[in-house]
Amino acid sequence: MTTEEFFNRICGILREKELMPDILDYALATSDPVPMTTYEFSIRNNLDYGGSEGIYIDLWIEYYQDKEKVVSGLGTFKTLRQDREGMQIMGKLLADFIVEENAYVNAHLDDFTWKGANVHAVDGDGKTLSWGYSCPSMESALKKKDELLNKYPSVIIRDNATREEKVYKKVDM
Repeated sequence: MTTEEFFNRICGILREKELMPDILDYALATSDPVPMTTYEFSIRNNLDYGGSEGIYIDLWIEYYQDKEKVVSGLGTFKTLRQDREGMQIMGKLLADFIVEENAYVNAHLDDFTWKGANVHAVDGDGKTLSWGYSCPSMESALKKKDELLNKYPSVIIRDNATREEKVYKKVDM
């Protein structure tokens, strides 16, 4: 999913739930979309009067890539209104956007997980435990697997880029 698709998806949810205010001049996704490869991002925003007219909400995400902060645009909402009520309506839209994007991401974590590997232990009954580890590389996932095999009979590692899973079993000596 790209930042453009994400913005449009959340706008669609807002429309579906009738949370998109009728005072908008436009809702415009970024013109410079980038792939979203992690769910570990923060929504940032600016709700303010425009330089020449109206009220704007600018939205972007901040995340870390190779230990450096990256900023990528999502989109902009604009109304021509400039009064207090218009600002309050835009403030509510901002709050609704943040609530809906948070719910969407939490319900679709797998859509945003394309790097590294996930590691999950499996108990003696063959049940995958509800907790696990997100590792930045396959090397770190294999180390975590070795630790977990000291306590659990098997471990599953999923390569997030390929979506392939491999089961490792404890070897009895």
